[in-house]
Amino acid sequence: MSNTDDIQSIIDIVKSCENAVLATNRLDGYPDVRTIMNALNADITDLHLHFITDADSPKFKQIAHNQKCCIYYFNPETRMAVRLFGEMQNVDDIDAKKRYWHDRYRQFGYTGPDDANLILMEFMPKTYKFYDRNDELKTGLI
Repeated sequence: MSNTDDIQSIIDIVKSCENAVLATNRLDGYPDVRTIMNALNADITDLHLHFITDADSPKFKQIAHNQKCCIYYFNPETRMAVRLFGEMQNVDDIDAKKRYWHDRYRQFGYTGPDDANLILMEFMPKTYKFYDRNDELKTGLI
């Protein structure tokens, strides 16, 4: 399987998952893991992944301190999973926030895409690790 095939397999896994697990590093250096919504990545065509969070959330503070993190996707129906290792960054572009805004985010207390508490984050994976359908370990650079 070529790297292009690997990337497409990863995109397929990401698109199939409602949630993912984000691992960051706490300010004291210990790992911190939590479930995050994957709704912004349902229709991706590349691995520029986006998520929202609060400006006052621990994860935002952790990422501001250390952008390196891991996102783990697992689809319980297909049993396919992938780990993506890379860096998360804050996206300050209001046009991007408008593009990713959904009115359902109001249920989380956000007033709109220009809400100062709404943080749009972009994850840029650098490496990956997953097992294909033949249980062959796939790793590589993105």
